[in-house]
Amino acid sequence: MKISSKATLLSAFVFPGTGQLYLKKYWRGLSIMVFVFTGLGYLIWQATIVALKSLDEVMAKAQGSAPNVQEISNIVGSKMLSSAPYYDIIFYAIICFWIFAVIDAYRIGKQKDNIG
Repeated sequence: MKISSKATLLSAFVFPGTGQLYLKKYWRGLSIMVFVFTGLGYLIWQATIVALKSLDEVMAKAQGSAPNVQEISNIVGSKMLSSAPYYDIIFYAIICFWIFAVIDAYRIGKQKDNIG
C-alpha cells in the first residue's frame, strides 16, 4: 500500500492528524489533534451541562414522586433543541479540520510517494 493511502486512511478513520504523524509531520499533526480534541472536549462539556440541568429540572418537577418516562423525554428533548453557544460553529469547524487533515495527509503522502 502506498504511503499516501496509509496516511489518508489514518487521518480519515483513526483520528485527524494521525496521518501527519505517520508522515513525520509532528507539529502539523499534533496541532490538528489538539484543535480537534479541544473542540470535542467543548462539545462533550456542553452536552454534559445540558444533561445535568435537564436531570435537575426533572428531579425538581418530581419532588418526591417518581417521574415518568414521558416527562423525562419531553424535558430532555426540549433542552437538546436549544444548543449551547458556539456549539454548531465548533461542530462544523471540527468537520472542516477533519476534511483538511485527510486531504493534507494525502497531499504530503503523494509527495513522498513521488520521491521514493
